Amino acid sequence: HNGGMDAETVADINRMISIYDAEVETGLEALDVVLTEKSLFCKKNGIRFSTMADCTSLQFMKESDMYVLFDNAIEAGMKIDDEDKRYIGLSVYARGGLVSINVNNYFRGEVVIGDNGLPVTTKRSKDYHGFGLKSICMIVDKYKGDVSVRTENNVFNLNIVLPIPAIDD
Repeated sequence: HNGGMDAETVADINRMISIYDAEVETGLEALDVVLTEKSLFCKKNGIRFSTMADCTSLQFMKESDMYVLFDNAIEAGMKIDDEDKRYIGLSVYARGGLVSINVNNYFRGEVVIGDNGLPVTTKRSKDYHGFGLKSICMIVDKYKGDVSVRTENNVFNLNIVLPIPAIDD
């Protein structure tokens, strides 16, 4: 043994470093798991994933609801072909009794916004079909929040605002 490492050991070390680099810390363990998983997927697929998320204000939500909400919101940004535009931004912050969740990403083609303020599936916006907006809307309704979508310059913005329930004494 000459003190060198075999290829398998080097690969294991690189894998551990990659996982460490992709780790997301939000203050809530359930969200850390889903966001780290998404971060690793993005890294592996050449998608830049930027997150500024203090999610401690989301403690009132069921973990399963948090998972579905964030999983579906981030999924849309993973469908971009253009290398330069493979980017997903996530921010979560609380202010004045409300928690705001914003996810943005580039998209190709056209997204048509319907009368309800949500994307309408067209052949050209089929990437957003099954985007999970129905799941997102159901969860946001459950917590008496609001969902809005805006598109500008091929950037898709999903905004979710949730009231933070008062804690009963």
